[in-house]
Amino acid sequence: MAKIAEWEREFQVWQYSVSHSMLLLRSVNVEGFETRIDVLFTAVELMHLQPYCARLEISEATSVERGQILGDQLAAELPGTLYLLNGGEGYVLARRCSWHEDLGDHHTPSKFGPLRGTE
Repeated sequence: MAKIAEWEREFQVWQYSVSHSMLLLRSVNVEGFETRIDVLFTAVELMHLQPYCARLEISEATSVERGQILGDQLAAELPGTLYLLNGGEGYVLARRCSWHEDLGDHHTPSKFGPLRGTE
């Protein structure tokens, strides 16, 4: 597994859009932090995650890990990258993962555009 991002702060599932298969995780100005972080997964095929986590580490699974988690047949059939969350406690199979940090709060529109319910 290759780590691509890590934050020592609380995150929660903020939005999932069925129509565009987008998953937004958000860390809003929690105690001790002035910024907000949005993490967006696009073209989500599969996901297995808790609605809340005390920290967030995102890694890209190796082909062996992908086969172990998804099974060899699904691993070969489904497109996208398998992103492991917090060392494999959860995962998201998606085409892309990107993030943005800003001074926004709960009501500030996301840099990723209008996602229904997030303004």
